[in-house]
Amino acid sequence: MNRKGKRMNVVKAFCLFTLLGCFIGCKDDEKKKEQAFNNDLPIEIVGFEPQEVTSRTQLLIYGKNFGNDPSLIHLKLGGVDTKVVGCNNECLYCMIPRNSNKGTIEISIGDQTAMANDRFTYISNTQVTTLCGYVDETGRYEVKDGSFDECGLKCPAWLSIDPQNPNHIYMIEENNSIRLIDVEAEKMSTVITVGQMNITSPRTLSWSLTGDTLFVNNWADSEAAPAIVMLLRKDEFKKPHVLLSGRKFIIAAITHPKTGDIYFTQESNGSVYQYSISTGEVKQMFTVGGSWIWIYPYFHPSGDFAYIVRPREGTILKSKFDKETNQLEDPSVFAGNWHWGHREGVGTNANMGVLWQGAFVKNEKYANQHKEDIYDFYVADGELYDTHPGDLIWRVTPTAEVIRYAGRGSTGMDGNHWGYVDGDLLKEVRFNGPHSIAFDEENKIFYIGDQFNHRIRQIIVE
Repeated sequence: MNRKGKRMNVVKAFCLFTLLGCFIGCKDDEKKKEQAFNNDLPIEIVGFEPQEVTSRTQLLIYGKNFGNDPSLIHLKLGGVDTKVVGCNNECLYCMIPRNSNKGTIEISIGDQTAMANDRFTYISNTQVTTLCGYVDETGRYEVKDGSFDECGLKCPAWLSIDPQNPNHIYMIEENNSIRLIDVEAEKMSTVITVGQMNITSPRTLSWSLTGDTLFVNNWADSEAAPAIVMLLRKDEFKKPHVLLSGRKFIIAAITHPKTGDIYFTQESNGSVYQYSISTGEVKQMFTVGGSWIWIYPYFHPSGDFAYIVRPREGTILKSKFDKETNQLEDPSVFAGNWHWGHREGVGTNANMGVLWQGAFVKNEKYANQHKEDIYDFYVADGELYDTHPGDLIWRVTPTAEVIRYAGRGSTGMDGNHWGYVDGDLLKEVRFNGPHSIAFDEENKIFYIGDQFNHRIRQIIVE
């Protein structure tokens, strides 16, 4: 049985234990009391499954005297403190934490402590795997909600992790809807459709500083349509509120991480604008030359600058942020040189393809070396009009080094470097038009929207 099959059996087993426990508890209060932890009796660990695990594998631990209150249990897996998701007196459910390679299981409740006689085998290897997205043997897919085993998607155009819950990833299904990928519940659901928002083409998602508002920009050819709408947490993100109208061809709208103002870009004139969240005033910052230019700004977590990504030209510009005026300054080329390719290099000596969504990720090595900038920039290099310039993920350092991070690791029998292959980042993996990327800082996981594979891929960073 494969690892996914084992995982599903584990979940089903735990659900069965939980349901039986709830049924018995509802029928017999005395039985429920008996299942509570008894500090006068020892804890016993008699087994666990599965035996082989990776980070975030679901684990069942069997034994005695676990009680029925997860909050009382102190669990360590491989020496790493681990949250107990649920339990009854004889079964405990949790998820394997990162770097728990020692394989030990230790449980403490009250004055009692127990250590498992056996150890699990922790497979520590940073690889690309598939999170969800069902495609059959003929390549057929269907846009539908459901569990990770059955849900389907077309084009994951943008991914954004909920700042209040890293297990919730909001996804733009191109020209269709905003969908929720619930990693913990392992299901995908539709939150709101474009019709419900009275928009036609959502392009980006960005959060308010409090994390209670989700901003959605709309590319439309009419000034009568909303340009930016707000979805509020108090409405469960199901009711749109118009923030800005009277603008058309808006490509992106991104929140400044310190001021909360929104910086949006307009395709028709290649301009970047500032929307003041406090006054509603709009100011034009600069243009990047020419008209009908796709521009995606990404603010550094410090707010000190933004990378301006130009997908069609395979270039990244850098624009400093003036804290006195709250404005972005005219940008200069940081990496790439307007020629598609996949050549590593520094600055304009590097060749990149069609650059889509990007994400800043803290590099602990930089922090330990006390560098001024401790963030790398990861960007998805996908496709445009059925071309295949990249099909990979780039890592761009603060010193403008452009390094292949994942993808183009193998070729098919037809010689193509794109396709659908999980595995080693540089030796095996193939993407087919990676379009979106987000990073879960808490759990150290990349999520990648693989457009023409119609799947969400993930990289759990060890």
